[in-house]
Amino acid sequence: MIIFTLYNFKGGVGKTTSCVNLAYLSARDGFKTLLWDLDPQSSATYYLGEEDSLNGSMKGLISQKKSFDHYIKPSQYPNLSYIPGHIKNRNIDVQLSTVDHFNKQFKSIKSDLKYQFDYVFIDCPPSLSHLANQIFKSAHFVLMPLIPTTLSERTYNQVLDHFKSQNFDVRKILPFFSLVDNRKNLHRSTMEHFRSTQPKVIRSIIPSSTEIEKMGINRAPVYTFSKNSEGSLAYRNLWQELKWFKKLSSQRTLSKRK
Repeated sequence: MIIFTLYNFKGGVGKTTSCVNLAYLSARDGFKTLLWDLDPQSSATYYLGEEDSLNGSMKGLISQKKSFDHYIKPSQYPNLSYIPGHIKNRNIDVQLSTVDHFNKQFKSIKSDLKYQFDYVFIDCPPSLSHLANQIFKSAHFVLMPLIPTTLSERTYNQVLDHFKSQNFDVRKILPFFSLVDNRKNLHRSTMEHFRSTQPKVIRSIIPSSTEIEKMGINRAPVYTFSKNSEGSLAYRNLWQELKWFKKLSSQRTLSKRK
């Protein structure tokens, strides 16, 4: 099982749309896939065409005695399950401060998922919180969408510094460019500079696309209503590139065992 978390503490960068489209493409390829919507806005759940949860807050998942399977729901798409978002997750750190053994419980959840899914995609809340730290530790890779502007590199470096301060594995961070407009000199120059100074950047880019924006109208992944659009092709390229990292993760696991 590989866990990808989509994260950025800057909003409006394409985090949720990327999470939904990648999860859908994974399931479409025949992989047992889970999309876990932890953002309190529940946008990922909305884009899937599903309803918010009535009983699936993170505190409920961690503290209640019900099986974790109780919160996993089948989506309308084959091989794709989801855990819906919940408005109560807006105060997640306050809630979890009252839950005993949170770290241990979260590890137990990860262990349970390992036997059910090939890929898990987590839409992480846009904050540097206790929950985010647990997700950073548990995820195999942290996908970080960046809009190619001057502040992008600053945002990335802030997350990188946070990882270092917490002794997290910085190799997990996989930045990629989103909402790209190649007509803009600033976008092109920012991407060129970032790629020249950073050791690892996803090659695929996600364009600023009207078809991707229409996900909010259609409440569906872009492939389902605009298969051959620029946005759909971009996400397919990104997904193909990400599948290579499954092999990389396996190699890391073997090296740790040695």
